[in-house]
Amino acid sequence: MYCFSVKEKETIRANYPHIEAGHIYLNHAAISPLSLRIQKAINHFLLDRQAGEIDNFMLWEEQVESVRRMTASLIHAPSAQQISFCGNTSDAISAVTEGLHWVEGDEVILNTHEFPSNVQPYRILESKGVRIIYADPGPAGVISRELIEAHISPRTRCVSLSAVQFLSGFRAGLKEIGELCREHDLIFVVDGIQALGATDIDVQACHIDALCTGCHKWLMAPMGIGFLFLSDRLQKVLRPYKTGWLSVAEPWELTNFDQQWKPICAHLESGTQNMTGLTGLHESLRTFMEYGLTNIYSEVRSLTDYLYERLSEIEGVTLVTSAESASRAGIVSFTARQLPDVEQEVQRLRKKKISISAREQLYRISPHYYSLRSEIDQTIDNLFDL
Repeated sequence: MYCFSVKEKETIRANYPHIEAGHIYLNHAAISPLSLRIQKAINHFLLDRQAGEIDNFMLWEEQVESVRRMTASLIHAPSAQQISFCGNTSDAISAVTEGLHWVEGDEVILNTHEFPSNVQPYRILESKGVRIIYADPGPAGVISRELIEAHISPRTRCVSLSAVQFLSGFRAGLKEIGELCREHDLIFVVDGIQALGATDIDVQACHIDALCTGCHKWLMAPMGIGFLFLSDRLQKVLRPYKTGWLSVAEPWELTNFDQQWKPICAHLESGTQNMTGLTGLHESLRTFMEYGLTNIYSEVRSLTDYLYERLSEIEGVTLVTSAESASRAGIVSFTARQLPDVEQEVQRLRKKKISISAREQLYRISPHYYSLRSEIDQTIDNLFDL
């Protein structure tokens, strides 16, 4: 069932010029197209830097705080001051891994289906004697409370996982896993990049200590902008892994070097912000909130369900993504016996202006809220020559 009327969908789609150019884009799990509204907002910022006020720090600070408030609202954070902006998911996770005091023998639970952004920042800790424990979700890819619980030991310090897995599209039960972590007094870190913008994450309800994300996928913002949420309890023990002139209480007292440090979230924003990226994120979040986050999530779910149903009807297709709608977000991945050369087929579609992904010998299709069922049909028909 559609969540937007035909007229509303037409208005939404008019904001994405790639559609007018005849491009069917179903690859939002990789990177999203930029809207006309984002282009206009960034152009306005650049023109102001070029021939307007040029030095407009006060206005920029107001916009940064506006983005911070919207970001906090997006993830149901208690306070906007628990949000710090960074370059990408890896930066955000590294702020946690580098900021915690680790003891030799500490253990971190990951899983074998993770994207490297949620692995490599932990691997570097092995030089400090930290052990990485990899839970194996098996062929079904189910990352559950039970799976994590089976790997907890007296030395476990942290559990880190993706809200939605990049390859299978499996959506983890964050609330149940978060409750488990709280019961065992474990730090709970979540990579949100494949979830935020496609499905809801409530950091309070899920007992998340650190939510880390870039914003160029489902949040449809420019590359090079991301954010980190830190819970109150993690802020009390986390040390800043970097510092700069903006990390002190009164940064404009330029010759007063001996100052108090800002709280950790503010401290991590150590220098000049990526204002181009933040301008784009600001406009993207404004767009999402105008159309309604619940409506957008419902539309993504509806389109993903339709995509799953269509693929399940094709002989030779093996779906990797969960059959349970509640365990999906925006990603559907599969193999096709009759089309074994995934890279070749994806490139063939690209020549027809149809974009999907090839990942680890799987086909991955990821529609967003502005996509149409007819575009899904065209993609499947072209892929399988139906």
